[in-house]
Amino acid sequence: PFVDTSTAAVEMTDVIPRAAQDKQVNNGVYVQPTEDGNFGLDKDIADNAKKKYDIAKEQEVRTWIEKVLDEKLEDGLGALEFQKVLQSGVVLCQLANKIKKDVCKLPRSTSQPAVQRENISFYLKACEKLGMTDNFIFMTDNLFQESTGKVELAMMSVINNLCELKKIADKSSPAA
Repeated sequence: PFVDTSTAAVEMTDVIPRAAQDKQVNNGVYVQPTEDGNFGLDKDIADNAKKKYDIAKEQEVRTWIEKVLDEKLEDGLGALEFQKVLQSGVVLCQLANKIKKDVCKLPRSTSQPAVQRENISFYLKACEKLGMTDNFIFMTDNLFQESTGKVELAMMSVINNLCELKKIADKSSPAA
């Protein structure tokens, strides 16, 4: 028997409904990607990280920082907003120096990422001098994450660091 193969090769755009052409197919189900284009396992990880981000813990840490520094931090809760507040490293260095005078090199205020990273490294060295264990020391890159899901995970490391710093401060000076 003769089979006409000229119509057998069908374009994907002919099969997938127009509204779903920009979506990924997952076992026959159309899946909407995250804002940064993640699908599948990457999307699942990002979704789980968002669920695990502890906004109450962030608020607790923000309140403590404001009390210690005696100044109000920028408004806006959430991983990205908190990241912006801490990214320059200035707040972190000021915080360490309030806990123990001159434990941290003085930070430079700038929008240059290389200098901001240097400020953060000053802070992390100060944390070590204050007796913080390695498992609470975050990576400088944690304050420069941009992709959804990863920023939440990275900022939880930063928040855990700050919670540990608060414990250290409370031990050395219960009024801090």
